[in-house]
Amino acid sequence: MNLLKNFLLLLLILVGISGCGGATDNKEENSSVTENPISKQGSAMIGADTIKLYELSGNQNLKDQFKFAFDPTVPQEIKYYKNGETVTIDFGETVYDNITILDILLNSKGEQLYTDKEIKNVAFTRIDNKYQFKLEKHFASALNSNDEPSQTVYRGFRINAYKDDKEYPFGFVIKTDAY
Repeated sequence: MNLLKNFLLLLLILVGISGCGGATDNKEENSSVTENPISKQGSAMIGADTIKLYELSGNQNLKDQFKFAFDPTVPQEIKYYKNGETVTIDFGETVYDNITILDILLNSKGEQLYTDKEIKNVAFTRIDNKYQFKLEKHFASALNSNDEPSQTVYRGFRINAYKDDKEYPFGFVIKTDAY
């Protein structure tokens, strides 16, 4: 009887091991990465300047999502624009079902400056496949204790584009006047 129990125990262990290996293979076969359909086509235009939309990671820490613009190993200039200028978001030939645009104040390291309550939802108009909005003063810039009228602030714009129940986040960073 002991021999039968040992045999069944060994058989159970072998079946368990072989079953786990097959499950791992199936999981890898079924997993897929959704590639962003416009990763190289998206841009923001302000005046005569074109700014490439940076593809943000969906699982990235939201507080650090704009650090790409402050990376010292990548030479790039964060340009200044006056409040009141028109921003046009162009997705090229990719048509999204819906988008949201968020305006987030940043510190000099590219980190979110205030809490999520101070994130501004930007109103925009859609013309064909382009989205436009005016750069307005950010209400939270008045929270800064520095009262210099010529102070500029870093602003990160997060564009959440939605297509077929999937979210595609993009971003760009600029400087504007605080007041």
